[in-house]
Amino acid sequence: MSEEQIIEDVEYEARLRRRLKILQEQFKAGKVKIAEGLEVEKSLLAVRVGPDGEVDLSTVDGLVRSMALAVTAMHDREELKKEASLSEIQNMYFKFIEDNFGQFYDMMLKQNLTPHDAGRALTQNEKSVEAFTENLDEFLNVIDQFWEGVGEIAHIHVEDMHGNIKGIFGGDLFPSHDENIASKCGIYADTIVLPDPFLRSKHIFANYPKKDKAYYFIKHAMNILQYKDLACADVEVPIIAILPDQAALQEDERDFFHSLGKQDSIIHAGKLFNRKFDSFEELIGFAQDLDTIERAVAEIGDKGRVLFDTEWTGDIASQLAQALESEHYKLFVDSPGMLLASQSLGRMSVSNELLIKSRRLNGSPIIDAPTSWQYLVWKMEYDAEQAENELQSENLHVVKGLSDLANGEMRWLGNIPPESLIEIRKEGAMDEIRNILGQGVNELIEANPSNFHRSRDQIFDNINNAFNQHQKNIDELTAKKWKFAGKDIGSWLVVGSLEVTAAITGLPVWGMATIAADQVLDVPKLKDIPQSIRDLSNENQKIKKSPVGMLFNIKKKNF
Repeated sequence: MSEEQIIEDVEYEARLRRRLKILQEQFKAGKVKIAEGLEVEKSLLAVRVGPDGEVDLSTVDGLVRSMALAVTAMHDREELKKEASLSEIQNMYFKFIEDNFGQFYDMMLKQNLTPHDAGRALTQNEKSVEAFTENLDEFLNVIDQFWEGVGEIAHIHVEDMHGNIKGIFGGDLFPSHDENIASKCGIYADTIVLPDPFLRSKHIFANYPKKDKAYYFIKHAMNILQYKDLACADVEVPIIAILPDQAALQEDERDFFHSLGKQDSIIHAGKLFNRKFDSFEELIGFAQDLDTIERAVAEIGDKGRVLFDTEWTGDIASQLAQALESEHYKLFVDSPGMLLASQSLGRMSVSNELLIKSRRLNGSPIIDAPTSWQYLVWKMEYDAEQAENELQSENLHVVKGLSDLANGEMRWLGNIPPESLIEIRKEGAMDEIRNILGQGVNELIEANPSNFHRSRDQIFDNINNAFNQHQKNIDELTAKKWKFAGKDIGSWLVVGSLEVTAAITGLPVWGMATIAADQVLDVPKLKDIPQSIRDLSNENQKIKKSPVGMLFNIKKKNF
């Protein structure tokens, strides 16, 4: 036996003894119970202690070792949570942001500006730009170190918030600067999880001109401080929680999402160009040949799959020209073909990351940008198609608009002042409103792909019935003229589209099906898959859940 093997065996033995000790302690504390008749009971009774008082490891079989490993993992998880509460983490985070930007935030509020306005106003001269970017790297380094220290703890706290409705924001760097996403949908979700925009903008801070770096630096800080009171409110269940993206901290996860994005971009490009691509390399080779707008337009088979921004108008050629000149693309691509390919890759990678993050946190994606929503809908469509082929099923993709049948639009409580939302939570008011959306979403999440065709119509009926009841509840609430924090409920009503999309596959993303089946594909190979993703896949095998995303898109306020 090699010296390396001897060291490895000694280290494993030490870990095993620790696990067995924790298992014993948990038994004594009454935290572990075993049902009669289980095989592990015999295995536990067979464990012996040697003359030295230590457990004789030769009497510990695989069942006991597995049990000790699982119990220790739960024990360590609980111990880790004791190091800092979620509230402490959120308060520390916001204190750091406020210490650096509080004075500018106060100025923004006094002058009634948006974070975008503040970002533009404070970057009008070179001296100001230099002042803000001078310490940018140091600021970002502190953010990195902070989340490296407490990011896992924060994630565990949110993961372990069971029984409540969690909305996981995605599809953009951060929610829109001119709308508060908690005001928009905080009545319908217990907790809304937002990303750290500084981590999510690393590519901007690494590649953009100084003035743009300063603008995003300021805009993010102003935007995130709008959520300070909501995130730090003294309520039992947090209204807002800021969490770091794992992909921003762990390179292997980022690479994994990128590889999933490649697979989906092949499918998307196949529909876009109406041709089959066998590999991402083949797609790139094809895209490189489309070096003029005319050539690119000539190859497009489905114009409906070309989407840069839902607000852009004009034909495909003009939109390609506009995109090539926009700050988001011109630094990275210079040909229309590569633009279309990179757009597919980027959007699909983001959708995969959002879906896996939502599954990890036991929540549902929430999007407030129609463009990002459409790409998530397409991602769900592609996953559902693959699942239908594999499972010999049909109609596993769901896109459901929830609307008032009377006028084709949905009314909801989507303009709630933060101080009113905090008061509502403290008083425990309007819980029945929040539960309405949760019930419909949970039915889709728990649906069985193999017999979804049988339950589909009933689930849709239940959702429609729930939202019809929702409209009645809103009418009753506004008639009562209740006020929270001095604001009347009637002023919170908005009109717009509220949609749900789902892929009833039993998996967060279809790309994880290969992990679940222990198949080794060319991309990604099993050995290249991060352990965190494998763990999530194993967990999903025990509790199969399908992804369900939600769009909250306001068209009209205070009507």
